[in-house]
Amino acid sequence: MKKIIIISTLSVLFGLTACQSKKGSNKVQRTNTESVLKIDNERLIYYTCPMESHKHIHSGEAGKCPECGMKLVAAVVTSEDQMEYYGCPMASHSHVRSDEPGTCDECKMKLKPMRLKKS
Repeated sequence: MKKIIIISTLSVLFGLTACQSKKGSNKVQRTNTESVLKIDNERLIYYTCPMESHKHIHSGEAGKCPECGMKLVAAVVTSEDQMEYYGCPMASHSHVRSDEPGTCDECKMKLKPMRLKKS
């Protein structure tokens, strides 16, 4: 009976230690990714078409809009004094834009101050 209790306790402790180690490694990867995607103190979220009617177009890399052929521009999180709109930080919600702070209607994330970096 003692062996079962000792083995169970060691298994639980090992499992908790393994989960905590994995959690820390994800944080490092996320931090490294964010630092690579910074442009002039602004954080790149996705690329999108600069046409208002094509704001639903989003991509993880630069390219051309599949609807009009225009060059995709970087949508970045910026400071409030340089922002053009409040937007959802999820690329799949690139169409969610507002003049006022608030939350995304689709995912309830806080809207971030954003702008399109056209140059």
